[in-house]
Amino acid sequence: MALIYIVEDDANIREIETIALSNSGHEVLAFENAASFYKKLETLLPDLLVLDIMLPDEDGYAVLKKLRSRTETR
Repeated sequence: MALIYIVEDDANIREIETIALSNSGHEVLAFENAASFYKKLETLLPDLLVLDIMLPDEDGYAVLKKLRSRTETR
């Protein structure tokens, strides 16, 4: 199945999303902020990203804009 990244600062929501997607057979990695997500993105690209808009270090719209500007994540 797919490798899915979740970027969500709320621990409860992150856990629910992780469990639901894992139970559907997907490999899931979850991050509580954009910085940790970017670090992992350097080594492994996901098939899908579930992105929160209101993150503590950078809003989700800015993260999405960066991803769309990079050839490998467009």
